[in-house]
Amino acid sequence: MKIRLSLLLAVALASAVNVHGQTIMTLKECVQAARKNNISVKNSYNDLLMAREQQKYARSKYFPTVGASAFHFEATNHLIKYSILSKEDLAELSEGADEPLSSDLFTLNLIKKGSSFGITALEPLYTGGRLTYYNKLADLQVEARAMIQDVTDNNVVMSTEFLFYKIVELHETDKTLDAMEKSLANIHQDAVNIYDNGLSNKNDVLSVELMQDELSSLRIRMQNSCRLLRRALAKHIGMADQDIDVDMSFDADIVAPETLRMNTQSALFNRTETQLLDIYVEKSVLERKIAKANMLPVVVMGGRAGYSKLFSEWNGNIIGFVGVQMPISAFWSEKKEYKRKKIEEQKANDFRKDNLELMTLEIQDAYDNLESTYRQTQIAEKSVVRAEENLRICREHYRGGLSTMTVLLDAQRQQQQALTQRNSAISEYLQAKTRYLIVTGRSTY
Repeated sequence: MKIRLSLLLAVALASAVNVHGQTIMTLKECVQAARKNNISVKNSYNDLLMAREQQKYARSKYFPTVGASAFHFEATNHLIKYSILSKEDLAELSEGADEPLSSDLFTLNLIKKGSSFGITALEPLYTGGRLTYYNKLADLQVEARAMIQDVTDNNVVMSTEFLFYKIVELHETDKTLDAMEKSLANIHQDAVNIYDNGLSNKNDVLSVELMQDELSSLRIRMQNSCRLLRRALAKHIGMADQDIDVDMSFDADIVAPETLRMNTQSALFNRTETQLLDIYVEKSVLERKIAKANMLPVVVMGGRAGYSKLFSEWNGNIIGFVGVQMPISAFWSEKKEYKRKKIEEQKANDFRKDNLELMTLEIQDAYDNLESTYRQTQIAEKSVVRAEENLRICREHYRGGLSTMTVLLDAQRQQQQALTQRNSAISEYLQAKTRYLIVTGRSTY
């Protein structure tokens, strides 16, 4: 009794470890994890943070630039030497003297060492609009990065759904192959019974066994592919160190495409990418204005307050000043830059127009693909029903000696293909539906 109880506890513990060791996740949970942990989402968020810091930096340029400075110097000779007598006057005074008078006696030596420190403030009064344009450019960058984050989020959602539905498809295929193996086991038993009764040769038995080997090989390849996709999904959603699998208990919501259809032009201007193209054009306009502003003068107002000691005492001073800088020699080069920016602005408008046309085609293609995959699901459902009925009839005919094993195995393959195609059609439809909703500017979560 003790041994049996210990074995039961060991089995229960092993089962618990297996259950808790693998994480079963729904599609919504996978999407939420991907939105939080995927490296593309993280990079996009960091780009947004960088843009916000750049925005703060640009705004700081509206405030005065304040700096402090201090210096001390000592020279080998006095910096200022001033003689109060000319050489002629010195010569006249020296005529009655015993020795010529030295010029050093009549020279003032000033400033051999000194110290100074102070604070300077500069405030631009006029920059030709540069500060305003740079701040607008920084604001656009933040807006664009926020939109790019939305686009990245949509791409991550589609990639997550692709991996999720592929794993679901392979799990369904595994169930199909399992059912096929059980069905083949029954067919194999029928073939053995008929062979044992001398009503057929051994070829029928061998044909069934060959198909069983074929299914076993296919199932191994499918299971390997499923494990690889599960690892890829775990890496994609930021859970690479965990063993995850998908929750199969979800409702495949297959609705007619007409219920999801949206006017193409409305969908086009509802997309984040369209707004990004508008920002791209606006950015080129601001860069052209900045290039023009670089040809205009800059007016700066400033002041300095400080203390200095060049003679024997410390003296305090406050200085105010206004300065004007005119880019005379650089005017011609800046003019060329301005022309280049005008061409870039035209290119931006052409780029916007071309991409709007491409996105229109993308929306139309997404709807056509949705319609196509929907029809494929309807055809696949009918094919499954027909294949199952065909298999039933062929099996009855074989048992009654009215058909061959080759015909029966062909019917078995047709049923397998029909079930596999149905799984694939449902997976492709669900992905097509998500893609159409996203390219028409509608969030799926």
